[in-house]
Amino acid sequence: MSSLAPALFISHGGGPMTVLGFKQFAGVRKFLEEDLQKHINLNEWKAIILITAHWEEKEVTISAKKHNELLFDYYNFPPESYTYKYGALGHPEIAQRLCNALNDAGIPAKLDTERGWDHGLFIPMMLINPAANIPIVQISMLDNQDAKPHYEIGKVLQQFRRDGIAILGSGMTYHNIDRFLSYTYKDGDDVVNKEFDDYLTKVCTAENEADRKAGLLAWKDQPGGLEAHPPGKAEHLIPLMMTAGAGGDKPAETICTCDCGAFRLSSYIWKDE
Repeated sequence: MSSLAPALFISHGGGPMTVLGFKQFAGVRKFLEEDLQKHINLNEWKAIILITAHWEEKEVTISAKKHNELLFDYYNFPPESYTYKYGALGHPEIAQRLCNALNDAGIPAKLDTERGWDHGLFIPMMLINPAANIPIVQISMLDNQDAKPHYEIGKVLQQFRRDGIAILGSGMTYHNIDRFLSYTYKDGDDVVNKEFDDYLTKVCTAENEADRKAGLLAWKDQPGGLEAHPPGKAEHLIPLMMTAGAGGDKPAETICTCDCGAFRLSSYIWKDE
């Protein structure tokens, strides 16, 4: 029996900026490259099921190739950011098991053997595990951005942790892209999403799983929620819903709170069930 693998949600930064060394994301890079290792043991992971904020489909779609090209789904960055490589293998057998588990749970799912791995996968993984020696299965979100079905998808993912397969949600706790790219941000500005980020931390670390679920499903009603993730643009928050669903009965631990200029990005881990 493999060790119980964690479920973790990481805020991966903007496009390739974390890997490129943008000052704004220096704290995120240090977390992914160094500090995260204090909370995980990559040697115990048989594989990773990675939920990316950059893939939405009508039904849950799962990467099922063993060899995956990279999808450079960002624009207007330095040429070097279009030459990155990440050579981890896929795992078609786990992909099939996951597809079967979702369909058996009444959640329509299908396999994909065409789409490449997007930057929601390779940007953080280049920093988390540069050795690229752990196979990865990438999984999409639904395109409805509805928190409830995504939490239920996460509940199905939970069982894979008992086989040493980590669940990794890759998104961001703040992703108002209009403000995110604004040149009005300066060092020393107030953190615009402090209240909402504090709310997410309170909910994810709540002792009671029912309270955790209810709090996450009610994210739109919280002060600052729709400023942090505007209507129709919540794709970077949805991986947190899926990860929390996979987290089990125990509360999460906050493993990073990074101030990135005028906004804050947090990351969480569930280690127990």
